Order: sequence, then structure tokens, then C-alpha cells
Amino acid sequence: MNKYTDRAEGKAARQTAILEAITQEPVATQNDLVRCLKKRGIGATQVSISRDIAELGLVKAGGVYRPATGEAAHDAEMPLRTFVRSVVAAGPNLTVIRCDTGTAPRVGLVLDGLAQPGLVGTLAGDDTVFVAGDSAAAQKRLIDFLTSRMTN
Repeated sequence: MNKYTDRAEGKAARQTAILEAITQEPVATQNDLVRCLKKRGIGATQVSISRDIAELGLVKAGGVYRPATGEAAHDAEMPLRTFVRSVVAAGPNLTVIRCDTGTAPRVGLVLDGLAQPGLVGTLAGDDTVFVAGDSAAAQKRLIDFLTSRMTN
């Protein structure tokens, strides 16, 4: 095994432990998850937990984390409605999308999967997604699309 395989296996074990933890006890915060994992002998930082939550598609319901079920599990646009906080133009071809901390990679992935006309590509950080468009018209369509789905 190399260091990359070990890291991937550690991530898989951590994500499995997260799913077990949230089904066995109420977990309200990312720091609660860090503590739950520590009790299970798994070290994790809040940043890695945040990424895991996004990758696992966990949702907060009743103030605690839960696996997405039913309609939410199959709702491809749910991250756009749930995690996007603002959308602004930055020049004629770049759109900046601000998201909840740790959710930008999931929002970027959803946008890539939707294959919007004129969307050239996305670049996601922790709480920001940059979207390159091929024209100002494509940018306007994207901004209209996203703002029509934002819940706040």
C-alpha cells in the first residue's frame, strides 16, 4: 500500500463511522461529529468532517445530521436550494457563488452535472464556486437559474 491508498481507506473508514454515528445518536454540529469519531478511535478535523458531510450528502433535519432519504436523496438540485447563499457576476464571463462552509464542492459538482448551456467549467473551494461561462448571456441564464432556486 502507498500513502494515497492509506488516505483513501482512512477517508472511507471515517465516512462509514460518520454514517454509523448519525444513525446511533443525535449529532447537531460538526464538532459533535469530531468528538463521536474520536470516541471510535478515528481522528478527524472539522474541515475534513465538513467535506465528508458534503460528499455523503447529509442533511440537517430537526437540528441534527441525517442521511438524505426519499425525495431529497434523489433531488439533484437540492444542494443549489440548500447551500447557495449568494450569486454575483464578476465581469462578463465569471460568476461567483457563495455557499455554506464546506458545501462548494458539492454545488460545483451539481452544476457540472446539469450541463447548463454556455457553462464552460467550475472551480470550487470550501465556500465559493467560480463558474466560467462562454458569454454574458450564458452568465445571465446561470444567475437566473440559481437565484430562482435559492431558498433564502
